[in-house]
Amino acid sequence: MKIRTKIALQFTIISAIILAFFAISFYYLAQKNRKEEFYTRLRDQAVERANLLIKVQRINQKKLLKLIGKETLTKLYSEKILMFNDKNKLVYQSYEADTVYYNKQLFELVRKNKYVEAVNGDLDVIGTMFTSDNQQKEFVLLASAEDYLGKIQLKKLQNSLITSFLIGVFVTIGLGWVFAGQSLKPIAKMNEEVSSITAYNLRKPLNEGNGQDEIAKLAMNFNLMFQRLEQSFELQRSFVSNASHELRTPLAAIKSEIQVAIEKPRSADEYQKVLQLLMNDTQRLIQLTNGLLQLAQSEKKEQSVIMQPLRLDELVFQTQEELQNQHPDYQIFIDFDEIPDNENFITIMGSEPLIKTVINNLIDNACKYSSNKRAEVSIGFDDTNCLVRVNDNGIGIPESEIKRIFEPLYRGKNATTFKGYGIGLSVCRRIVDMHQGSIKLKSEIGVGSSFEVLLPHL
Repeated sequence: MKIRTKIALQFTIISAIILAFFAISFYYLAQKNRKEEFYTRLRDQAVERANLLIKVQRINQKKLLKLIGKETLTKLYSEKILMFNDKNKLVYQSYEADTVYYNKQLFELVRKNKYVEAVNGDLDVIGTMFTSDNQQKEFVLLASAEDYLGKIQLKKLQNSLITSFLIGVFVTIGLGWVFAGQSLKPIAKMNEEVSSITAYNLRKPLNEGNGQDEIAKLAMNFNLMFQRLEQSFELQRSFVSNASHELRTPLAAIKSEIQVAIEKPRSADEYQKVLQLLMNDTQRLIQLTNGLLQLAQSEKKEQSVIMQPLRLDELVFQTQEELQNQHPDYQIFIDFDEIPDNENFITIMGSEPLIKTVINNLIDNACKYSSNKRAEVSIGFDDTNCLVRVNDNGIGIPESEIKRIFEPLYRGKNATTFKGYGIGLSVCRRIVDMHQGSIKLKSEIGVGSSFEVLLPHL
């Protein structure tokens, strides 16, 4: 079901419920008022007959009242009035009948409650006590009649309400369809604009309308999303370009060395030198390939990584030992900000090889870019996180490049003379993100850099 149809249908249902509620309420109140009005008229008719009967003393009272009852213009449809004295003897009846029938239970209720209303089929019935002014006697009046005209009016009112309800529903359907179309028109236009956007024109912005309503905010969010996609594509293009360049350099060197070697016969020593050069370039190519493979592996989904409890300090000490075995000139110093009372404060849930990769890359960079090959590592914790801070006194990173330093294959301008491919820091950030942590950097040219890794502890 289309949104336009759904909105129009929901609008119609809500409107129909409201119209039905008011129609039923109006009909109920009209019916209630009719009953109250008719019961009042019926009671007044009975009291009027009783007053005439009491006041007229010198003529045949029954004949007079019967005559009045037949000729009066206010007589109700199917009206019947009975009057009983205090001895329960019938003293008046408004109609000719050999036998008078009445509900004795109703009669007793009138005696008890003074006034009673009831329904007998199509007839409305009232019973009331009446006291004469001069004789101080109590009488029971029973009156019944059919509100024929009132029921006809109610029927007409019912038909009018039903007709009005149906007309209102059909009008609501039409207006709902039109208004839904008008409301969704900006979305339809947005769909057309989005359909025209491809990977080659992501910079084409959507119309943001008045910039205030929900649709405008949706367009603004789409534009922000397209900007992020454009940045992602640009980063991807930059990565492919840099990777191609880095791969091409050792391959071109290998090709050149082979071409030089086969130009003419050479001595064993010369071939030995060529093979050594080929070995060096091949080693560079292997290192770059391994770095790219490591970057690709760090992009795996979290579900594929096996997490287990890890002591962060133990991983740091293991990494220190491995790096110093590989690089005896590295000076790595480790200290605690505070000795933990509970080992859970420095225990995280993570993947051991991945976390060691982060620590290894940060310490290796600190030593590599420092003239004294020195790295200072501190381990700490707070209420929620473990932290590892790696400080160096190296070349530092320009402030303009700090935001890009975690991009794959990006290297600072002052780092081009050092061996590397700009892969390690991007791998570190991806691994830390995978472990629901964060990595922060502070750096100053000629002073050094400080990397701080925060990871949630147990």
